[in-house]
Amino acid sequence: MLKKGIGEVVVCPGSRNAPLIHTFASAGMRCYEVTDERSAGFFALGLIEAKCRPVAVCCTSGSAVLNLAPAVAEAYYRPLPLLVITADRPAEWIGQMDGQTMPQLTAFGQTVRKVVCLPEAEGTEWHTNRLVNEAFIELECSHGPVHVNVPLSEPLFDFSAEVLPDERVVNYWSGAKNASLSDEGLAFWKAARRPMIVIGQMLPEEARRVEKHLAKLAPRCVILAEELSNVKQEYITCRHFDSVIAEGSDNGRLLPDFIVTIGGHIVSKNLKQWLRRNAPQHHWSVSRTGEVADLFQCLTLVWECEAERAVEVLAQNIPVDVDADFLGGWEAQGEKMPMKPNDWEIAVLKRTLKSVPLAWNIHVANSSMVRDIQRVPSTGCNIYCNRGINGIEGSVSTAVGLAVGSGKNTLLLTGDLSFFYDKNGLWNNYAKGGDLPGGGRLHLSVLLLNNGGGRIFRNIPGMERTPYRDTMVAGGHNTSAEGVALECGADYKCVSAPDFSDEHAEWLMSDWCRDDKSVRILEVIINK
Repeated sequence: MLKKGIGEVVVCPGSRNAPLIHTFASAGMRCYEVTDERSAGFFALGLIEAKCRPVAVCCTSGSAVLNLAPAVAEAYYRPLPLLVITADRPAEWIGQMDGQTMPQLTAFGQTVRKVVCLPEAEGTEWHTNRLVNEAFIELECSHGPVHVNVPLSEPLFDFSAEVLPDERVVNYWSGAKNASLSDEGLAFWKAARRPMIVIGQMLPEEARRVEKHLAKLAPRCVILAEELSNVKQEYITCRHFDSVIAEGSDNGRLLPDFIVTIGGHIVSKNLKQWLRRNAPQHHWSVSRTGEVADLFQCLTLVWECEAERAVEVLAQNIPVDVDADFLGGWEAQGEKMPMKPNDWEIAVLKRTLKSVPLAWNIHVANSSMVRDIQRVPSTGCNIYCNRGINGIEGSVSTAVGLAVGSGKNTLLLTGDLSFFYDKNGLWNNYAKGGDLPGGGRLHLSVLLLNNGGGRIFRNIPGMERTPYRDTMVAGGHNTSAEGVALECGADYKCVSAPDFSDEHAEWLMSDWCRDDKSVRILEVIINK
């Protein structure tokens, strides 16, 4: 609170909030004692009006919380930045006839901008810090009331902490409200010696706009981007960074001191874990919506801005003294192509993608497939994937919709579970050769790698200890796609991975001139 400039609290009496009152007063905050919570809330609003800055009000648990509701509603409709801090009983005692307990998280209904409930368990310091920062950012952005609920277990009255912890503050900046970042913020970026930009999933159109500014940054900054980013290889320092990290390059030479993330989801679990273990000094997250996504547990700035504008600002303020060993270390890794011996999935995928025309769209199913495409050469095609929730459902349907909406030939890359789970995606007239709304026919090619279940589960360390891994966990099966192809009238071929050849890949992509077929399925059987 002090780091965010909130130094005034209206406090109401009570035992459950006594530790909070003690902390506020001991930290040197100005505390105003008001017994009646109804009055205390409005007292705080008067302070906000006089000081023109956020003010907190703190009360004990139970009905005391409800008495703040009129002032909270007033703050919501003004709007005024009122920080409501309510002490609470542990969640397990709600509804158990314990004194002064009630469900407090819904006490103010729709008249608060945000509600967070802090965790009590040990080892949740990062979670607590993140939630508090989210509340403060919302208070800053919306200027309306924010509710922070603090469950506290007995003993309550130790009062032994001599100093406050040095908590991390996540700042917020809106490109929609300001012309540029602060001079201080830009100074941090320009002083970075090991700057890194990580690009997550983006639509092709957004990637093209971002690329206009990446060329200027590339010589002075490490740029990591996955295939789902749709950023062209020429702008990327190292595309196979997941494998680089997995191979044990966890050393000081490659670690950034400043990281900026743009775009959507990042697939690489290795990158996430690596940066959580080795937190850079600064992490700026560029977000169109201003969402607080503390992916690496070291977030320092939420930058609400379009990706194109953010990269443009960064390119106008390039770091001046970059560590050459850092840049050279990543550039040396950029040419490596990870490939495991006898990895049939990768071999088939690599041979297939070599034959894809540049004008085609590619839709990638989740689970193993979206990870495998990082281990093969980039096609240069537009890449799509349902990466918002990362579920296996809907991949076939989305690929059909993409092909129909774009009017382009589309390749679906899928594993067996994702394909069979959404086989009804081919249960429509477009897949059966019907005319598209704008004329023409659907052209969908499907590369189906069938290994009889979810391979990703078989690779998770420790999973081999359960006898139910291949059956119940990985969804083991003996299903073939031949019946699905027959039902939807698709061209169909089946081949084992060792027999897969360039001719099979070319068949999947070529000769799309037959009017009676809209879907072509190539099923490749992979030994488990």
